[in-house]
Amino acid sequence: KNRTGFVSPFELGVLMRALGHPLTDEDLRNITAENDRCVTLADFLTIMAKREQDISLQEKLKDGFLVFDRDRSGYINVGTREDRYRSEFYTQMTSLGPNPWDEKEFEEFMSEYLGIEPVASRGGQGNANEDGEVDY
Repeated sequence: KNRTGFVSPFELGVLMRALGHPLTDEDLRNITAENDRCVTLADFLTIMAKREQDISLQEKLKDGFLVFDRDRSGYINVGTREDRYRSEFYTQMTSLGPNPWDEKEFEEFMSEYLGIEPVASRGGQGNANEDGEVDY
């Protein structure tokens, strides 16, 4: 507004919210710490490019998840610990595509999700080891 070529942290927060990319206080601190408490047009464009890439990646991941979420429940069945290797998800991940996973790669992938306890999207109730269901 004052034609200095910079926006203040407050102005950046307003601008980002108006564009549908609200920033947390921590985001603002990190951005302004990197840019000496003022943001240039180039800084702003870099921030927006990263935000758009993040959103694009999330959309691609959700689209990929939907391939396995056939009933659109928001969950895919990965089997319980006892029958995981009989699940459709296991079969597809270890047999489809140009580079299907081996058993070890599948276990590494699952361990990242299963290691998060309690699962926030379940309201802290239950986990995939108990019911065999994984959410996005």
